[in-house]
Amino acid sequence: MILRLAVLVFGCVGLFTSTYAQFDPAGGEAGSKGVHWDDARLVQWAASAKTDVGFQQINDTTFGRVDAGTVDDVLGKADRRTLSLGDDGSITLEFDPPISNQRGDDFVVFENGFAWQGGFFLELAFVEVSSDGRNFTRFPSQYGGDTLNQIENLAYMECEWYHNLAGKHQAPYGTPFDLDSLSNTDSLDLNAIRFIRLLDVVGSLVDSLKVRDSRGVPINDPWPTAFANSGFDLDAVGILNNSVSVPNYPLNLLGLPNPIRIGDELPTQVSWYTLSGTLIQTHSTHVPSVPGFYIIRATINQQHITQRICVVD
Repeated sequence: MILRLAVLVFGCVGLFTSTYAQFDPAGGEAGSKGVHWDDARLVQWAASAKTDVGFQQINDTTFGRVDAGTVDDVLGKADRRTLSLGDDGSITLEFDPPISNQRGDDFVVFENGFAWQGGFFLELAFVEVSSDGRNFTRFPSQYGGDTLNQIENLAYMECEWYHNLAGKHQAPYGTPFDLDSLSNTDSLDLNAIRFIRLLDVVGSLVDSLKVRDSRGVPINDPWPTAFANSGFDLDAVGILNNSVSVPNYPLNLLGLPNPIRIGDELPTQVSWYTLSGTLIQTHSTHVPSVPGFYIIRATINQQHITQRICVVD
């Protein structure tokens, strides 16, 4: 009887050490939260950024820093042109108009992960947001994979092992983030998020180099990867249409009268932006002369409204 009980307990231990946490699967699969880069909900892209790239291998600086891609490669729509951050590198992107917290996911981060050997090759980054560019709040992340055996370059990985880490979905899918998941928002205005910062996850299991998720679990991703494009490879960051203020008034698109009206109301001012966030005219209720898609930020009855519209001939 005692021997049989010991065998059962051993079997249970083996089961738990070989079963990893299951978060949402790869982009395009049933139940995935991954957002395709052509998703019609994407209404705005980063317009400016600053980088602090890291070394190709954080514990051997003789390899030098990464040197793959430029800031221009991560501005605008996702397109597989990337900027590599290197071990522990970072990039801060600015958005104008700012991001507002709405129901559901608010923005999407695109990396260049790909299918490999029946699984995926993924590189991860922490995601932080700020209203003022000084005080940043990190999204709570979770890792549910192996913490004993180092994931080496081009080793088998699964998207289900990661949660709230940029890069968990393979291209052309991006990882969405919901501002509602932030618990410490004392220094944040969730209706005016102007900065998103991405910090490369050094996926090493070496004790002195481990980085951990929000629960203190070491995060495992490919390491070492000592080459010019090592670390997280940012493609783009896109804003979803449910991340901007939804007007309480229907936007009058019939003929787009000059000056523009929102429902029956004449806004006190309207600023016009390209989809990449570039301001083209401000304090103007008149429609731009060039047809195309625009983002407008209007004030009406002391309420701020942000909306994507299409101007036609």
